[in-house]
Amino acid sequence: MTGDKNENRVIFTTSLPSYQCPVLNNTNYTLWALRMKKILLANGVWDLVEGVSTSKEIDVKKDSSASAYLFQGLPEDLQMQVAGCETAKEIWDSLKSRFIGTEDVQQAHSQKQLKSEFEKDPCEEKEDEIQLDSFAGKVD
Repeated sequence: MTGDKNENRVIFTTSLPSYQCPVLNNTNYTLWALRMKKILLANGVWDLVEGVSTSKEIDVKKDSSASAYLFQGLPEDLQMQVAGCETAKEIWDSLKSRFIGTEDVQQAHSQKQLKSEFEKDPCEEKEDEIQLDSFAGKVD
């Protein structure tokens, strides 16, 4: 039926999957971050958040989508705190810094915890070497 202006066409539409974002609170950052990463990966925008995009330019539409997902998972007080961030990566990094600190802070906290654990468990002479090896395995 070439040239027929009344040709019938069938158009298939598919809806994209909808993901319900978890809401971040003071006690669930790690689980929230894992879930949000999966949602952002599923929507093809994680590379912007992680900062490993192959393009030097930020895809504004993708970045807006990633930012919207992040905002959906934040309570109002946190939305106000990250409102000045211009990219999804800035939002993610700001939240990460707030909830788990910088790498230096994490390392210091980890060392403090290990030292406390080591000092809390008194060693017997026979177990000194075993416990020292075990302790050394925990220290990076």
